[in-house]
Amino acid sequence: MCVEIKMEKFSLPVLSVQNLSAQSQAGWRAVSDISFDVGMGECIAIIGPNGSGKSSLLKAITRQFSIIAGKVELSGIDICQLSRQEMAQWISIVAQHEYVDPRLTVGEYVWLGRTPHACYFSQQEHENVVNQSLTDVGLYHKKEHHFGDLSGGEQQRANIARAFAQKARIILLDEPTNHLDPLARIELLNLVKAKGVTAVAVLHDLSLVSEFADKVLLLQNQKMVAYSCPEGVLNDQFISPTFGLRVIPFQHPRANSIIHHFEALSSNRYDQPRGGVV
Repeated sequence: MCVEIKMEKFSLPVLSVQNLSAQSQAGWRAVSDISFDVGMGECIAIIGPNGSGKSSLLKAITRQFSIIAGKVELSGIDICQLSRQEMAQWISIVAQHEYVDPRLTVGEYVWLGRTPHACYFSQQEHENVVNQSLTDVGLYHKKEHHFGDLSGGEQQRANIARAFAQKARIILLDEPTNHLDPLARIELLNLVKAKGVTAVAVLHDLSLVSEFADKVLLLQNQKMVAYSCPEGVLNDQFISPTFGLRVIPFQHPRANSIIHHFEALSSNRYDQPRGGVV
C-alpha cells in the first residue's frame, strides 16, 4: 500500500496548469483556458506571435497575474496555498530584463539565489552551491568581477547561475536568448538542458525549439493552439496559420535528430496568402 502511494505521488506532474485563465493588475485578460502538464526533468518551449500571451502565462503561473479560473499545481499542491518563500523554493525565474546593480560582484549576485533557503543551510553549504552554479555556467573565474563588467552573454549566464543556485524544482525563462548572438543562444539553452532541470522557456527563435524542447506549447490570442512534441507542433498545420511560415523538416546530417527550417509563405509578411496554406 505504501509503495502504491509513493508511486502515485511520483507520477504527478511537477507542474500542472488546468483550464487556467488570468488577468493583469490592470484588468485585461492575460490568458484563457490553458491546460498542460510538465513532467520532472522536461524542457518545455512556449512559442507564439507577439502578444499571444507567452510572458503573461509565466506571470500567471508565478501569481504575478491574478488567476480568475482554473488552477496551477506544483506536484499536486495548489500554488495559492504556498507562501512567497515556498514559491521561491519551487520556482526560479529568469526574466526578460534583470535589473541588477552593476556594482555587485558576480558571486554576490548568484548568492541572491540562496535567499529562499537562508535559514536552512550553513554559510559553507551556501558557498558550495554558489561555486558549483558558477562552475556549471563557466563563470567561476569571474566570481569577483562586477556584474556591470560582464558582456551581455555573460550576464545572462550569471542569471542562469543565480537560478541554478536557487535549487528550485522548476526554472521559468522568459525569452532568455533575446539580444544574444547565435552561438550564445545555443550555449545558454544547452546549459539548461544539460543541467537536467525542469524548465519552461518562452522562445522567439523557432530554430532553437526542437533541439531544446521535449514538448512545445503554441499560443495565439491568449489561448492554447497545440501542446505536443516538437514534431507535433512544428509543422504546417499549426505554424503556417499562426506565423505565416512554411516548415521544412530534414534530417541532421551528423546527428539523429530533425532540423526545422522556416520560410515565409509570402514575400511580404503583410500579404494574405491566396488559395489557402501551401
